[in-house]
Amino acid sequence: MNEVKNIRISQIINLLFFAALVVFWGFFYSAHLVQKEQMQLFLLSFGYLKEHLAYQGGFAVYLGEFFSQFFLFKWIAVVLTSFFIYQISYATQKVLAQLFKANLFLLAYVPAIVYHFLLLDKYYQLSGIIAVGLGIWTLSFYLMIKQPLRRYLGGLTLIIGSYWLLGGAYILLLLSIIIIEVILQFRNTIKKPGIQKVIAVVSVYLFVGILTPLLCRKFFLIDTMLRSYISAAYYQFSFLLPTPLLLVFLSLPVLILVYVFKQKLIPVKALKPVQVIFAFVLVIGFVWGSNKLADFNEETELNYENLVNQQKWEQIISLAEQKTPEGRKGKLALSLALAKTGQMANRLFAFSPSVNDFFIPFNIHGMAPLIANEPYFYLGLSNFSKMLCIETIESTPDEKSPVRVVKRFAENCIIDGQYAVAQKQLWYLKKTLFYSTWAKNAQNVIHNEVLFNEHPLWIKLRSQKVKDDFYFQFERNDLALVSLLRSNPQNKMAYEYLMCWYLLHKDFDEFLKYLPLTNTMEYAVLPQAFQEAIVYIKTLFPEVPEGLNEYKIDQDVYTNLNKYAEEFQQGGFNNPEEMKKRFGETYWYYVHFTKLEDE
Repeated sequence: MNEVKNIRISQIINLLFFAALVVFWGFFYSAHLVQKEQMQLFLLSFGYLKEHLAYQGGFAVYLGEFFSQFFLFKWIAVVLTSFFIYQISYATQKVLAQLFKANLFLLAYVPAIVYHFLLLDKYYQLSGIIAVGLGIWTLSFYLMIKQPLRRYLGGLTLIIGSYWLLGGAYILLLLSIIIIEVILQFRNTIKKPGIQKVIAVVSVYLFVGILTPLLCRKFFLIDTMLRSYISAAYYQFSFLLPTPLLLVFLSLPVLILVYVFKQKLIPVKALKPVQVIFAFVLVIGFVWGSNKLADFNEETELNYENLVNQQKWEQIISLAEQKTPEGRKGKLALSLALAKTGQMANRLFAFSPSVNDFFIPFNIHGMAPLIANEPYFYLGLSNFSKMLCIETIESTPDEKSPVRVVKRFAENCIIDGQYAVAQKQLWYLKKTLFYSTWAKNAQNVIHNEVLFNEHPLWIKLRSQKVKDDFYFQFERNDLALVSLLRSNPQNKMAYEYLMCWYLLHKDFDEFLKYLPLTNTMEYAVLPQAFQEAIVYIKTLFPEVPEGLNEYKIDQDVYTNLNKYAEEFQQGGFNNPEEMKKRFGETYWYYVHFTKLEDE
């Protein structure tokens, strides 16, 4: 009766654990998962599989990449990730049940929860959790072999096979098998022959476990000593061995030992209260760890980055209206979304902008962000977009080509007419599951100028390309924007970027220099930021230049300026928070309360 009850309790706990994982990853941390799909280029070809089977842990990497390609869809990513975490706990329960003939093992959730915590760090790979799970299931299969000699030989075969297929997870399998053999031997006998047998079996297993990576490194692999043992399946910086990963490899062997001593140290009557207390600790630990170890600021940044990739401009603006982005990626995404929807010159200063919002510089000490090339691409600066695509590819920590960047690079090459180079990228994309149709259509465009001229984005960006040479300086991106306007005076997006660049830098001379171009941009009404800048600039002159009076300013702008000036003069200059509540969305507030580096 107790056994049936324990089985039902175990099933309920399993269900609740899986549900908790789905809720957390689905509603609080999904952007990290979606970006994993963008950070790889999985090819559906036998050659790609052979390439992965040629090195230790490659099969796990292959499986990780295979499932990650489905992370293009948020809820598939959530369910798969939750399942892979859950199956570690389920496989652990299976192993403990085979060893100790019981059905309720709360400690079995510890390795799964630990790996759940690890995945909160974007550098831990999906292939790692798959490998650990398969390693535990391999141990379960090993326990099904009852005849000792067959089990010994099977164990050696499984250790060597798991090393080559799963990489570092073989350590978990090796140590677990050693502990299990010791337990099984001492269950049957404690006589000297039994002890000698244990020593012999353990020695053989350790010898094989230590020697196998060394022999592979000697004859098959060209790799570091660490990667020869651990492989590249777990952590993107594979030349490092994070301590938490080592704890995962040790977790199951330690759990098995804990259950051995638990049976001897904890009385049967105290077992139930201990389980209740430990269940409470697990729940608190899961909630606390998920909140403490998760980087929700990075999650927000990645969410903005993913939305740019999906071209969901209105959703980006809607998110920013709820809470103004604070990170570089979020600010860049917002400014790009405002520009793409024609709202930049009207609403930019409603979101507390800064001079660094438009472009992200490449930092040689890290990976060039996926989003870094996007403003250059949509403005028509295809050469700069390609440059940053290459920088991203070359700076990925795991040396993989991100599919998002490969696709963007191919688009830039098509726009520039570099069809031969584009064909090389399209060859890879045609071998993917979800980008093959796009790549085939792109290839058709290459071979048909009529189709190219019908493409709504590419034909527009080709017409906006810079037609003259200039020296690129990141600190002076306005020069690139001026070159775009010289090449195509109708490039409204480039014009608004340029004018807002000057407003952000409080460069009124350059702003006034290009202000007459508003007459060629077909504005029904002069943009709000331009109007506010003009009326402010008028206050700086003893006599207003005649040219400024030609621009029609809404009466509401003058009224608000007068209110702002009155508040400012009555002490508002010493109370920025109060001024922000009333005038935080105006250009005047930005001018007075945002300090530039040279001010």
